[in-house]
Amino acid sequence: MNFNENKYYIAAGNRLTESEKLRLAKDLLELELQGILEYRDGRWGLAPGVEIEETPDGLVTRFRNKEEEGN
Repeated sequence: MNFNENKYYIAAGNRLTESEKLRLAKDLLELELQGILEYRDGRWGLAPGVEIEETPDGLVTRFRNKEEEGN
């Protein structure tokens, strides 16, 4: 089984326009390249060591370092 098949394919049917599907696929790729998201077992999720924190200014992505984890 190839879990990477249709990795950037958006199966939203008629809910999104083609341009919205393309934008979402590009955004997923960008977040993957930044190390924020990871595609595992056919699903997208936060990469290990990444946390999302809500601040008064909005959501902020934080990367935990190894010292904080006690390694």
